[in-house]
Amino acid sequence: MRLFGGRGNYAYACARVNARKSFLLSKDTYSRLLVMDVHELGRFLGETQYREEVTRYAARYSGANLVEVAVTRNLADTYAAVLSFTTGHLRDMVANYLRRWDTFNVKTVLRGKVAGARDDEVIDTLVPAGTFSEAYLKSLVAMQSLQEVMDELVKQPALRLTPELVRDVVDAGRLAPFEDHLDRLLYYDLLAVVKPTSNPERLLRDFVRREIDVTNLKILLKLKMDHISEEKVVRYLIPGGMEFSIDALRPLAQGDNVLPVIEALEKSSMYEGLKPAIDRFKDTRKLSGLTIALDKALIGTSEKFAHFYPLSVLPVVNYMIRKKVEVDNIRIIARGKESRLPGKTIEELLVV
Repeated sequence: MRLFGGRGNYAYACARVNARKSFLLSKDTYSRLLVMDVHELGRFLGETQYREEVTRYAARYSGANLVEVAVTRNLADTYAAVLSFTTGHLRDMVANYLRRWDTFNVKTVLRGKVAGARDDEVIDTLVPAGTFSEAYLKSLVAMQSLQEVMDELVKQPALRLTPELVRDVVDAGRLAPFEDHLDRLLYYDLLAVVKPTSNPERLLRDFVRREIDVTNLKILLKLKMDHISEEKVVRYLIPGGMEFSIDALRPLAQGDNVLPVIEALEKSSMYEGLKPAIDRFKDTRKLSGLTIALDKALIGTSEKFAHFYPLSVLPVVNYMIRKKVEVDNIRIIARGKESRLPGKTIEELLVV
């Protein structure tokens, strides 16, 4: 079967991920998790697809730390498994989509260095699902200084690091410009790889551009709620969005508050799905519900695209997204329980 201009085992891979979807937690299961304490949550996960990781780390961690490490490592193992059963151009597409975890892992290593975290704590929160192997990431963690880490990362041509970025990290301990560079590079490279030469690939490209829209809108909402200036806001925006280009976002960043962003959302193609969250925001001024609604809209887009083209890369990407959402939800529940947040508050933070 030829999709995306190259061969790949699309039917087999899609059948595998569809089978794996049956193990994702249901809405009813989340309702059960919300009434458990954090230790009961750990025991429950030990009887599910997270069993191996819970058992592996139970001697070193407990409570919310055990839950977080177990589900994060399971995510890494899941992504590695998905990549392993894809071939040809399908594998290339999946591998390029998973490069976002190179960005995540490099950020995690540097944040660990700046915070003085233990090496084992950093290693256990890595998700080695991108092009950087676990052995390579562990070698970065083992380095004694930011200078050593940056000297090594400069050797990675895909990161395209400049001397200015290196100085920001090493001399000033400033990670924000470096992380912003990685985020922009991730989407720039992914859009460059995904060529709109067929309907499935065109839809995948549209999905990536919609993901950029959602990422930028969440940045705008957060920073304008804090009354951050246009100059600083624009610095964090990522080019390539489908409905919200940088030129379209700039006027929203010029506003004194978040109101222009809300008005833009009300005129957008996403408004129908966002309307309840926008109405609640106007009453409560709580941003979390609106950002969660944006995430849900993005997941809905991936579901729709996967349904349209069931024998393409789209169902694979949809499964990987849903798996990450599940892991994020479990982590939120565990940390919420640890912090003794009310169940209703935790529930409002979940993407289900």
